[in-house]
Amino acid sequence: MPDQKTLRGAVSNLKYIVQTGRQLSYTENPEKANIIVFDVGGTNVSAMNTDFPPMKDGDDVEVECAVARSGGLEVGKLHNHTTGVDWQFSVKRATWGSLFK
Repeated sequence: MPDQKTLRGAVSNLKYIVQTGRQLSYTENPEKANIIVFDVGGTNVSAMNTDFPPMKDGDDVEVECAVARSGGLEVGKLHNHTTGVDWQFSVKRATWGSLFK
């Protein structure tokens, strides 16, 4: 079981990324993204998936993260206190989305 951390704070440095093979590119459209990175309280976190919740810089969020082998934090669950939206990582969605990008 990986180490878990829970963070709460304002979202900053929000970036949506599209990964196609080994190539990464930024997008303004969250619906096209399959990677999302942002800071919460000065800590960088990321998530790989599709169907991310609507989010913007300044939103108050709470994230449950797993500490990855690289030392980074990967989001498993997210609750946006500003919008009330909940999101949870789904292996099925991540796999399905990566097949068609």
